[in-house]
Amino acid sequence: MRFRWIPGVAAVLTLVLVRAEPYPFETRHWGEIRPLLLREGLARSLAKPVRPLLIDLYWLRALNGMGEAETAERNQNLAQYGFFLTELDPRFFHAYYYLALVTPYSLGGDRYLNGELALALVRKGLAQFPTDIRLRTLHAFLLTYIEHDTRAAVMEFVEISKQPNAPAAAISAATALFVDEGRFDEAIEMISQAMGEESRGGLQLLSDRKKQLEIEKLLRTLDAAIERTRQKTGRMPQTLEAVVEAGEWPAELTHDPHGGELAVKDGRGYSSWLVGRMEGITRW
Repeated sequence: MRFRWIPGVAAVLTLVLVRAEPYPFETRHWGEIRPLLLREGLARSLAKPVRPLLIDLYWLRALNGMGEAETAERNQNLAQYGFFLTELDPRFFHAYYYLALVTPYSLGGDRYLNGELALALVRKGLAQFPTDIRLRTLHAFLLTYIEHDTRAAVMEFVEISKQPNAPAAAISAATALFVDEGRFDEAIEMISQAMGEESRGGLQLLSDRKKQLEIEKLLRTLDAAIERTRQKTGRMPQTLEAVVEAGEWPAELTHDPHGGELAVKDGRGYSSWLVGRMEGITRW
């Protein structure tokens, strides 16, 4: 009786060696790791005691494939394994995350092949794990570099920031939405609340972001004063003193709250504390 599982194992090994149609694509790929995937109906028809062995065999093959030299074909084939494994086990988190992570193939200059496959696999995973921070973060980066939809990417970070113990980097990135909409007080309050949480990591990142927000809020006010000066005098002011002389800026306000020296450059406010201005979603 103890050897009744042997025929099942033999059947699985036989099936794995049978060449089937690539899943879920029709074209044949010639990478070193070649998908030998069963048809979905056949794989699902296997007895439940046998299915975990099949999953283990394919996962081991996928792991071996990750160690092979990277090519566009290899990455595409790994995506096929991801789709197949998650059909066998929809709760197989690692197949979603790690295989989607290695699917895009960089062509340089923010250009990628197989990006749509990575997005499809991540979105399939999010249907099973909608609050997982790792999948949501990967989704945000794919939205940025594959679909070039920075607003959607920032919205992912906004959703992540609502979760307990959200990473400091996600909270910092989420503030780009508030900067874009001029809601500085809300962004500063969100950062302050995060910094007050117990066992919070990334405090230096959050502290720097809060300073940036506070300075940018002041610089936006200075921008408006510069524009009023231009309208009043008919020319763009080149110095902070010119804005003060026009009566649009307090003479005593020459530094930001963190000690940076205020100035006017190229028609905008400037602080020596900031390397550059915060531009919201366009440069989150």
